Amino acid sequence: MKRTHGAQVIAQALQTAIAHHQRGDLVSARALYQQILAQEPQNPDALHLLGLIEHQQGNSQAGLRAIQQAIELRPGDATFHFNLANMQQELGQYSQAIASYQRVLVLQPDSVEALNYLAIAWRLAGDMEQAEQTFRRALDLGGDRQAEIHSNLLFTLLHDSRKSAAEVFAEHQRYAQLLETPLKPLWQPHVNNRDPQRRLKIAYVSGDFCAHVVAYFIEPILAQHDKSAFEIFAYYSYHLHDAHTRSIANSVDHWRECFGVTDEGVAQCIRDDGIDILIDLSGHTVYNRLPVFARKPAPVQVNWVGYPGSTGLTAIDYRISDPWQDAPGVTERYHSETLVRLPSGMAFEPDPASPPANPLPALQGERLTLACLNNLSKVNPEVIALWSRILHALPQARLMLGNAGEDSVRARLLGLFAQHQIGPERLVLQPRVPMADYLALHHQIDLALDPFPYNGGTTTMHSLWMGVPVVSLAGDHAVSRLSAAHLSRVGLPQFIAHSEDEYQQCVLRAAQDLPALDNVRQSLRSRMNAVDCSPATITRHLEAAYRQMWRTWCGKSSTAS
Repeated sequence: MKRTHGAQVIAQALQTAIAHHQRGDLVSARALYQQILAQEPQNPDALHLLGLIEHQQGNSQAGLRAIQQAIELRPGDATFHFNLANMQQELGQYSQAIASYQRVLVLQPDSVEALNYLAIAWRLAGDMEQAEQTFRRALDLGGDRQAEIHSNLLFTLLHDSRKSAAEVFAEHQRYAQLLETPLKPLWQPHVNNRDPQRRLKIAYVSGDFCAHVVAYFIEPILAQHDKSAFEIFAYYSYHLHDAHTRSIANSVDHWRECFGVTDEGVAQCIRDDGIDILIDLSGHTVYNRLPVFARKPAPVQVNWVGYPGSTGLTAIDYRISDPWQDAPGVTERYHSETLVRLPSGMAFEPDPASPPANPLPALQGERLTLACLNNLSKVNPEVIALWSRILHALPQARLMLGNAGEDSVRARLLGLFAQHQIGPERLVLQPRVPMADYLALHHQIDLALDPFPYNGGTTTMHSLWMGVPVVSLAGDHAVSRLSAAHLSRVGLPQFIAHSEDEYQQCVLRAAQDLPALDNVRQSLRSRMNAVDCSPATITRHLEAAYRQMWRTWCGKSSTAS
């Protein structure tokens, strides 16, 4: 009886702790889990939940140990394996995460959620073929997460060097057909006032109104909007709130929390708010609300910033780009939207604590250092094969790769380069580091190498700001023209290649004339300052584009809207 009573007390304490945990009171929940474990050290539920809290509070290694201990006690619990995998993936331990998700699937073979996350882990590990196959397995199982999983697949295909721009766009159109076809008969007429000059209701939709690259772009724009001409709304589809979230919320006239709200619920809110122009800032990235846009809740719908390519949706009327990333006559055929090119491109505000550009390291007696500090999911076998040829042609050079601190990632990279007879002594594998250290790394770099087909974006701008030009392979799809756009803006077309051979020759030319490379290095900051991509200028161009979109809609008959 005493043992039964003790078990009841522990069960009640566990329920209380879980309630605290779910409310976000991590301190109280942690204390209760520890009390339970003091009485029953082998309680797997308390260990598992304590592990989650340790991770949430920044003690990830303690969290991993706790969940692994819970798994030893109850190896058949799929939830334990799933949360361990999520934690490993967040920590960049991709091979371990893949193994953990695979164990979940042994226990629950039809788990769409596990397949979805396993596919993401394969993508992050750089294996696009496995990622695509796993996403398609998840899609075949059906369920109510089809749009999310299909978006994840589309984002993955942008990274896949085996896919042509036409193939990638065709898959985007397939997504649109599956999502929009059943919704189009439900589209409601728009009764917005067709005055072309009135104050317009503009709404931005994103899951990235937090510490995310999209927030860095959009935050200064929102602060510059002309509130006499535009009433600004923001619909936020994620739960994380930080200083960026608060800043954005304070910059807009109306803030709407959409996390956990159904797509139809969000669409109805947009209709009730009377939004004139609805802007998607996510595309097919995580926490997107494209199913809301597929319901056509606003008369004019636009995609901008968050995704380098078409959404595929016919419900989205325009995609905002620039004359370099989407050069006229090059990428229109891969868009369901009409392209609108801003003459100023995208905003870039460098970190105010950025150190100055230093002299070219290779002229100071240092070994010639090439580098790529991009997300390694962009570094595929074709990229490594080309970089290896370059390293063979430049035996005095080394290659620095960022985001390569995790053991399994390092092993994968070393193995791929070894296939091309490039030894570890030629590579400098850097872990992910804070912004100040990341910018300082550029003081060791002579020339940056851009991955393909998914080019660097913000990474390229940081590199240029720090005086390091980037050699880029420009393709015929927006995702493969990101760096070409930035290089064109600062007048460096000589670093833009149009074939792998030309890419290699660009690197070799730069390496053979180090004084000229240093001249470019010292000129880059003034080149970037000379380009007016200030938030104020971009916002004026953006507002002019919005006004023209609105005039176009006002000129249509009401039956056509």
